[in-house]
Amino acid sequence: MHVRLLGDLQLRRGDDGAVLPLPPSRRTRALLGYLVATGSPQSRAALCDLLWDGPDDPRAALRWSLTKLRPLLDSEGRTRLRADRDKVAFEPQDCEVDTVRITTGLGSAALAELPLQTLEVAAQALQGAFLEGLDLPGCYRFHQWCMAERDRFARLRREVLET
Repeated sequence: MHVRLLGDLQLRRGDDGAVLPLPPSRRTRALLGYLVATGSPQSRAALCDLLWDGPDDPRAALRWSLTKLRPLLDSEGRTRLRADRDKVAFEPQDCEVDTVRITTGLGSAALAELPLQTLEVAAQALQGAFLEGLDLPGCYRFHQWCMAERDRFARLRREVLET
């Protein structure tokens, strides 16, 4: 499986790289992006605070979103979306995430020390804003987090291009 967080959120599965249709719910797609990007278990309460605000039942909305994501992420013999009473996590086994690939490829070395080919590959991969078009201005915590990630990857792209 391949997950693209830069540009439009996208999931690809299999050798043919077929793009999987994502749920139409913006909050469900935001949940997917958040779980993949953070890479660590998140409490259900924190996810509800992050993405659901209002009179509806946030825990029920979270459960509904998880039921929409499970068939996309899990496959035969692989459970990538783990959830228990308290926590929800994306486990990236056999999964390539573009932001992880880029930051791992650049490593901790100074950009000036990297080969030109590595910088060219990174610059090409850094196209598009982080979770582009997935704005939830009514969910200010998610919006703040998303804007910070967009700034971080835009700054990294500028630094790579300058180098």
